[in-house]
Amino acid sequence: MSEADPRATYAPEAYDLLCALEADLAIALAPDVLDLSRQRIAMTLGALPWAPPAAPDPVIDVAEQFVVDVTGVDIAPLGPRLGADLVPFVKSLWVLDLGLRCDLVLGRLFDTAIPPRTPHSPSPEPLSFDPYLRAVARLDGLDPLTTELVRLRVARHHNCRLCKSLRTRAAMQAGGDESVYAKVDDFASSDLDDRHKTALHLTEALIIRPESMGAGLVARARDQFAPAELVELVLDVMRNSANKVAVAFGADAPNVGEGLQIYDIGPDGDMVMGEPLAV
Repeated sequence: MSEADPRATYAPEAYDLLCALEADLAIALAPDVLDLSRQRIAMTLGALPWAPPAAPDPVIDVAEQFVVDVTGVDIAPLGPRLGADLVPFVKSLWVLDLGLRCDLVLGRLFDTAIPPRTPHSPSPEPLSFDPYLRAVARLDGLDPLTTELVRLRVARHHNCRLCKSLRTRAAMQAGGDESVYAKVDDFASSDLDDRHKTALHLTEALIIRPESMGAGLVARARDQFAPAELVELVLDVMRNSANKVAVAFGADAPNVGEGLQIYDIGPDGDMVMGEPLAV
């Protein structure tokens, strides 16, 4: 087994920005809160042996719930514990949670021990997601329909109302429509093609239990996707899972009262909201 991070090879800009985000954690949170959060997330994802907490703490409750099912997060008890650090704390959970999930899955897909992240200076605006999200959105190795199916599976699992209301124009032009998207929730028994099913199986492994990814799925993924495509798919799941922060704060309301909304990815990687789409 080698020791290499495939993100550094196939998505170097996104990898560098991930290193910056992780460097931000040390200045965004008190050391005890950061260490406790990192430990409980690793335990919840099975990367460390489980042990009961030494004492009740809302930091532990929210960190573990964020990992297991963000729709059940209650941030109210964190107010007295964290004060002004509440927002940085919840944003940090996304970096810790999805960063570890991606490490676990990429380690299996590439048969590598993911090494510690390259040391990096904190960002000028700590925990600003936008540069990282834009860098991932600019990756274009995957076809638009696969990318959209993955996004919708993440949106529905995390129950992000805004994400569920959006449809990308590029995927629609590639054959995506509501009859196709309706198959996402029960994709394994659907008539989606094998490549789309494999992409969605990988997505589910990432957002539910990374250790559930068996050798058969790894083999299919390697057979059906190029290495750069696998890295992009995993990074897409992390990017789309930033919706966990909005869901935790109840800030995921759609832009349209009824129906759906079209969006595009601009040349810089920004999401450009477009016209309503009747259904």
